Amino acid sequence: MVIRFLILLIIFSYTYSYGENKCISCHNDNICMEKGNNCTICHRGNDKTTRPDIAHYKLIKGDYAEFNNEKSIITQKGIQLINDANCTRCHKIGNTGANYATDLNSTVKRLSTDEIIKSIQEPVINMPKFKFSKEDYRYLITGLYHYAINAEVKSITQVVRLNNKDNATALFNNKCGGCHKALTSIGALGYYNSAPNLSSLKNSNPDYLNGKSWNKDNLKQWLLNPRSLKKNATMPKIELNEEESKKIIELLLQ
Repeated sequence: MVIRFLILLIIFSYTYSYGENKCISCHNDNICMEKGNNCTICHRGNDKTTRPDIAHYKLIKGDYAEFNNEKSIITQKGIQLINDANCTRCHKIGNTGANYATDLNSTVKRLSTDEIIKSIQEPVINMPKFKFSKEDYRYLITGLYHYAINAEVKSITQVVRLNNKDNATALFNNKCGGCHKALTSIGALGYYNSAPNLSSLKNSNPDYLNGKSWNKDNLKQWLLNPRSLKKNATMPKIELNEEESKKIIELLLQ
């Protein structure tokens, strides 16, 4: 028993040498050595072991490893893609965003790069399907790492109120859900994606109304008559009374 313990101790000591970077035993000609002796700052993984399966756990490959450099062109393009895709309309990323969907800070830390890409390419129900190119994914993932790796994760849960006294769920589904979907504080609403996703409308890119952001006044006007704000609007006029209009506006702009 003692001999067996000593053998295990020797193996453990060889595999884990704390204070010593084991990455350089295989990657001693890597350009990263010019930046210091801490590979995990940019690549995650475990630099205290010689076992590849442990050393490379959740490894961030070099294609995405510039996330700590905010001035990098790749990082900047990633940040722009995140803004263009309106990720913060539904997700918390970095220190901003909504809590209608998964906290991306937690997700990015928890998943491998391949798993993150797959979750975007094969979206869950109610998540839009994005048409990113292969090169886009390099920028996008770098941008996500930039925001998430060093962000504080306060909560990995989402609170959804399924029972609402005002019956806003039925109202939205009946009046808007035939064309639109939306993630809101009362859950996922709508049935079809034939019209724009209305999640966190106040945080959406203000390009649809010629650069104007949505607010209570122009959304109310839009619901009364879409073509009063946009001549070629394809949305039909929706029959809503004053109370119904107020509930939908509050739901989409909260």
